[in-house]
Amino acid sequence: MAEAFRTVIIDTYALMAKATGEITPKANKCLEDVRKGKLKGVIHPVIIYEFLLQFYRKRIPIFVTSRETLDFLETYFSTANLSNNVALTAAEIRFKSDALLAKLKRELSVCDSLTIAIAKKTKSPIITGDKDLQAVAEKENVDTIW
Repeated sequence: MAEAFRTVIIDTYALMAKATGEITPKANKCLEDVRKGKLKGVIHPVIIYEFLLQFYRKRIPIFVTSRETLDFLETYFSTANLSNNVALTAAEIRFKSDALLAKLKRELSVCDSLTIAIAKKTKSPIITGDKDLQAVAEKENVDTIW
């Protein structure tokens, strides 16, 4: 994919992979471009919640306090507003994903549904290594970077 996009949606999976050193070179380059201000990185409140929860579970070794963790997210990423229309789109995506993920005995999370809905609204790719999110995003014509 050419870098015609200027905004990327960042999934919790990508943030965790970056924090633990398990990120792919392509996804890492995008996150570095966000850090440098070359790309706009967007997250949403449920991603913030999930990332902070992982901090409290001691799965993010690079931060010492929850405030430091939140400050990092607020410094480098814009936070998307969760409107009623985004919730409507997310619910539709989640409902449609059942057939796709049922074969795997899996379900798309609320967070992932919102992430895809925001990506559709902004016409932006998602940085994620989450296989369920990637499969549903592809079905929804949303590009992913990993």
